[in-house]
Amino acid sequence: MIYQLNKKPSTKTFHYNGLIIELNPEIYEPAEDTFQLLEVLEVAECDRVLEIGTGCGIIALECARQGAKVVCTDINPYAVELTQSNLSRNLSLLKGNVEVRCGDLFSVIKPSERFDVVIFNPPYLPTRAKERIGGSGWFDVATGGGVTGLTVTKRFLEDLPKYLNKNGRAYFIFSSLSDRKKLDIYLSKAKLKSEILLSRRFNDEQIDIYRVYF
Repeated sequence: MIYQLNKKPSTKTFHYNGLIIELNPEIYEPAEDTFQLLEVLEVAECDRVLEIGTGCGIIALECARQGAKVVCTDINPYAVELTQSNLSRNLSLLKGNVEVRCGDLFSVIKPSERFDVVIFNPPYLPTRAKERIGGSGWFDVATGGGVTGLTVTKRFLEDLPKYLNKNGRAYFIFSSLSDRKKLDIYLSKAKLKSEILLSRRFNDEQIDIYRVYF
């Protein structure tokens, strides 16, 4: 599928660990959940990393700054374009490398590819059709997790074992607005062990960072 991108001038950049990150109004802007995830993320220089839903690319670039070999994906073509731009802007700071692919979840990952670390900040807000913002639709894709808030997370956990190394680990975000009992069922079906690394409350919800492994 070929997308025609309507160019919008970038108006915002910010700095993180020396990286200069440009933003775009068509892409989910890094927020408390992003930085909470970065706070607990452990990546070694030799790790092969997959980040799904890369957005502006800040997590992928931070992993590569630490020396990891990163593949990052996003269904949003604006995000893919922006991450490529941010990659070029920060290339001299990276010890590792980043490959950017456009696609939904694991759809652009080869069956033979395996990763030591998989990272995903999924669309986790329980959202009904009437609650969608509309417009270009990309904000809804980035935030709407369906009626349960777990629609995309469920798909992620179902396919994760195919691409995670036996000694690997995956990180993802869960909101207390979603159904934790259903999440536990999905983890059990995928035969994944789990632990919560960090929990913080923001207004009416608690954000948990999960680490899962075999």
